[in-house]
Amino acid sequence: MGAGLIGALVGLVIAVADLVLLRLLAQRVDLPETKRVLNITGLSQLVLLPIVGFFIAPLIAGE
Repeated sequence: MGAGLIGALVGLVIAVADLVLLRLLAQRVDLPETKRVLNITGLSQLVLLPIVGFFIAPLIAGE
């Protein structure tokens, strides 16, 4: 596995953990706007963090 793929997988794991935590936080808040923003933030990180990891990991690994 190349560094890009490993970076994408690490980004995906972090994004899934963050999504779970943001969903738990969204259940605790009262305002519907805040719930919506927290859910959108979690979903956007689920897309963006693996992409960022794919491009950043080869730079860190020196490939």
